[in-house]
Amino acid sequence: MIIKKRPIITWLLNPDSQKHTDGILLSEVANSMNHQILNKHIAELDNIRLQKPMWGLPELLMPSFEDVMKRTVSSFKEMMPTLFQEFSEQEECGILLCKRNVTLVYRFVDNKLHIWYFIEENGKSIFKFYSYCEHIELRLKVNIISSLIQDDGLFKGSIEERESSIGSVSNFIASYIAVKKHMKVEIVVIPQGKFTAIEGTPLEYVDKKKVINQTGQEVIVMDSKWFRKIVNDNDIYVRGYLRMQNKKNDKGELVKELIFIDQHVRHGYHRNATIEDVM
Repeated sequence: MIIKKRPIITWLLNPDSQKHTDGILLSEVANSMNHQILNKHIAELDNIRLQKPMWGLPELLMPSFEDVMKRTVSSFKEMMPTLFQEFSEQEECGILLCKRNVTLVYRFVDNKLHIWYFIEENGKSIFKFYSYCEHIELRLKVNIISSLIQDDGLFKGSIEERESSIGSVSNFIASYIAVKKHMKVEIVVIPQGKFTAIEGTPLEYVDKKKVINQTGQEVIVMDSKWFRKIVNDNDIYVRGYLRMQNKKNDKGELVKELIFIDQHVRHGYHRNATIEDVM
């Protein structure tokens, strides 16, 4: 795995550097007016950069971590307005390295999630759009300048599809922060340099064992469970909970019934590394 250098990261983590850099470009637009709008949003990000917020290390999401996010998103849904307030009070902000060469810069302020979306191409960080979202009456409302979302140079598909796509990015970040802060996760810090071995990786997966970090600074990988076989032989006390149980009705049809599982003790478990299950 190669983590390539991303100019937007270097720029954000070095607030004493120049205001503009050749490595950060604006996306091509169909409406020339949007070029000025994108430039304004980059200027706003620059003002935030000069305030030296605690961005932390860039964080790379492994497929296993994204899977955890998908499985738990419904659990955090009703809590999101409260979580937005919590994240704003803690001034949460950061940089996510995502698949398809996407870099997401985010910041929580005044119960709103602000997002700057970049695509990495040919060693350049290309700024595509800025949006912010907030919870109103338990619903996530995404806000983006109308001329941007209508620009065929920035987005594809219908307006509804574009709005849905931007909304999914907002949900993705919110779910990520919720899982990272409120669930037990493991991380691996990858120092800058050529090769870093991830301990616990099965030897047969040599191509997955080493990470090449070329960003110029440390990067956090979320999470190492992707690589590790976990053995827990301790007793685990499980409190009672509700779940949907499959059963057959009088017609022999398979239906689901809500049942209560009494508190009980689990006697440990062995779990394969996610990569082994996938293989």
